[in-house]
Amino acid sequence: MEDGDTARQTEATSFNTRLFEQMRDMHRTWLERLQGIRHLESDFGTRLMTAKSRPEAAIVCGEWIAKHVETIADEQKTFAKAWLRLIVDMMGSASAVSAKTSEHDHKSAE
Repeated sequence: MEDGDTARQTEATSFNTRLFEQMRDMHRTWLERLQGIRHLESDFGTRLMTAKSRPEAAIVCGEWIAKHVETIADEQKTFAKAWLRLIVDMMGSASAVSAKTSEHDHKSAE
């Protein structure tokens, strides 16, 4: 019985370590993207403030909106992929623990 408990604990520790690493990578990527967005906003803000006419300002606003929508779509894709990786990893870990538990139970029954 102790082997099964030890295996589950080892698997849980391994899963937690992988989860922490994945979340840290997600956080790092998110911070990098935020810096990119801040730079983009600053650039478009400067361009808008230096526009010499209303039509030029409208063009800058249109470009900014297009880039903003593109950025949001990219963020949603990245977010969804990251969560899917976490879920797949979690399901894989749960399957491995379940298989180990079944194998251990089967050996104990013999």
